[in-house]
Amino acid sequence: MRNTISILGVQIDAVTREEAGKITENLIKQSNKSCKMIFAPNVEFIMYAQKDKEFFDILKQSSLSTPDSIGVIIGAKLQGKTFPERIPGQSYFRKVIELSNEKGYSIYLLGGEPGIAEKTKENLEKIFPNVNIIGYHHGYFNENEEKEVISEINKLKPNVLFVALGAPKQEKWIYKHRNELKVDVATGQGGTYDYEAGKIKRAPVWIQKIGMEWFWRLCREPKRIKRQLVLPIYLIKVLFKKDKTKGKFDI
Repeated sequence: MRNTISILGVQIDAVTREEAGKITENLIKQSNKSCKMIFAPNVEFIMYAQKDKEFFDILKQSSLSTPDSIGVIIGAKLQGKTFPERIPGQSYFRKVIELSNEKGYSIYLLGGEPGIAEKTKENLEKIFPNVNIIGYHHGYFNENEEKEVISEINKLKPNVLFVALGAPKQEKWIYKHRNELKVDVATGQGGTYDYEAGKIKRAPVWIQKIGMEWFWRLCREPKRIKRQLVLPIYLIKVLFKKDKTKGKFDI
């Protein structure tokens, strides 16, 4: 049975990074070879889900949802609940890469700007010589090219498909194609490839540990301020427990 915490109706698993890795392995090993969905909700996810019922319903159908941001951790604490730890998207990504390196699970990288997924593969192979990345494709494809991309993925049949198209596009894309994708697990990865490819520098470890990575990114990318403005609204909603599970989907 899953141990989840509900934040404004979005169910998020109370797991550690290691536990998330084991759950992913179990999903890969299931005899049912249907595509299982793994998501990483943050404050933006939760707030967007309040006004987009389709996205809200998609998030409910995940096989695993990891607590991605410090805002999610705070949201749980405001309800008197606790996540064992925060699992940033890149941290979960690296955990799966480690499992691939150790046990041979196959991986396909989809998304990012042209050249970024390829560079991510190159960089990871320098660190993890046995990692099994069997394919990649950028995220700038049209509807006709999309069929070719899915065909290539299905020919390779990776255990894990990472999709970096940005939220909520990547989650909706996974959900839309879940019945035709011949993969064990598909998971949204946002901007992870940009970090792994060296396009964006991640915050120092001490900043990550105190949960201020969002502020580090804001200082480096001031245009993100519009995205951060949802935080105070989110905190007020959580504080007053305006859970949208049974209510309307408007902010």
